[in-house]
Amino acid sequence: MSATGVGKTLFAVATSIVAALATSGNAAAHHSQVLFDMNKCLTLSGTVRTWQFESPHSWLWVVVPNAKGSSDVWGFEASSPAQMIEAERRWKRDIVKAGDKVTLRYSPLKDGRTGGALNTLTLPDGTTLRAATPACATH
Repeated sequence: MSATGVGKTLFAVATSIVAALATSGNAAAHHSQVLFDMNKCLTLSGTVRTWQFESPHSWLWVVVPNAKGSSDVWGFEASSPAQMIEAERRWKRDIVKAGDKVTLRYSPLKDGRTGGALNTLTLPDGTTLRAATPACATH
């Protein structure tokens, strides 16, 4: 191989490494739990509004009565269906439906908005399912 060929090969390898490193930080940031206070584990009960069992993240939307006599909609992020099923085989698209009364444990959003990272979900029949990546720190 000529010196020019070696130079082109080294350049291609170096470019690939730089690209991989640059995108890996974005992937880690996207999947980090930096938005949530992982040192807190709170419990909340409410009525299911919507369950979105889909990639890249599942979402549970719950209507919760507030102190003003009205209700707030809370959003809880969870992992993808594949990750959740791997962690707990009972997760499925129809595990809950609108109107179901549920209780969940979660790590709240750091900014105080109504929502957090899902840790466990207790169904109307009392069955408790754990999320793929438990949000709450274990104390």
